[in-house]
Amino acid sequence: MRFLLLSDIHNNLRAVEKMRAQESNCFDALIVAGDIGSDSTHQIFDVLATFKCPVLYVYGNWDHKLSYDVSFGDPCHHLHLSPFKSGPITFAGFSGCTASWGQNPEALRLYKEIGDTHSEIIRALNDAENEAIRQKALIEAEYTASVDALTATSRRSPSQRKLKALDAERRRRNNALSKMVEDIKGADAYSQYLRQRSSISDEVLAWNRRSLSQVLTQVEAPRERTVIVTHDRLVKTQTDFAGVAVFLFGHRHGFAETSHQGAKFINVSALDLRRTIRPKVFLKGDRWKQYRNLNFGNYAVLEWDQSAGFKVTRIPLDIDSAWQESWEFETVFDMPDAPFLS
Repeated sequence: MRFLLLSDIHNNLRAVEKMRAQESNCFDALIVAGDIGSDSTHQIFDVLATFKCPVLYVYGNWDHKLSYDVSFGDPCHHLHLSPFKSGPITFAGFSGCTASWGQNPEALRLYKEIGDTHSEIIRALNDAENEAIRQKALIEAEYTASVDALTATSRRSPSQRKLKALDAERRRRNNALSKMVEDIKGADAYSQYLRQRSSISDEVLAWNRRSLSQVLTQVEAPRERTVIVTHDRLVKTQTDFAGVAVFLFGHRHGFAETSHQGAKFINVSALDLRRTIRPKVFLKGDRWKQYRNLNFGNYAVLEWDQSAGFKVTRIPLDIDSAWQESWEFETVFDMPDAPFLS
């Protein structure tokens, strides 16, 4: 069996299209280990659906805007606590990671619970911040009007002493508003809220791990033919997932395959891996508009058969080496938003 593995697309539809042009319809399923991107999601899944096989996916931190209930078409299956069997292989996983749980249901529940518990201090801070914004706008308007009036009534340039006095009064009033907000942030009640909120991420991770372990027990999938897909790497997997054959993930850019206690850990990322290049000779005009990007990203193919087990192969996106004739790497800074060379 053959499975196409992707991760960390980051809304880069161009990279998905290049990958599609390199591959034929010879896979039993496509696996996406998160960071699809919240802005070009439907277009990306439209391309992936042309492989005419199931598209299995989890969300990452780049997918924080995406609902867990949204449908991207019949071939697509969200693996969040919902296993999918492809022949003898079972794929399972959960969405989100500690960098951002996005719309993860357990995260939303816990954040709401803490928000309700500390609603009084949260409301007080929101009211203070909104009032500070309103008052500062009035202060700036009054200051501008006072300077204009002083200028209009002066035969010569306005007195620097009077201008400094106006500015000092403006700063005094603004500082008083800022202090009002900072006093609330310094309150014990707000500190307690922040402490409890900061602990949520680890609680959500633990809950999703336990839930996924329970799901795998319920479906009675053979662990030696099970692949767990998450966005970030799971650690201490023997606690909840002893015997699982393969763990797929992304997030930590840089393809890698390691083995530990009989399991394979495969970092699939990243399909979107941009490097900024510059012309060897700049043309006249705006130099900043002449920078370009090349995508040195990769994907992978996971193969399985009864005798050999699982084998993974990294596949780089094709890049025409002719680019080096007129271009070179930019070594000082990156411009990820620059256009692609091709």
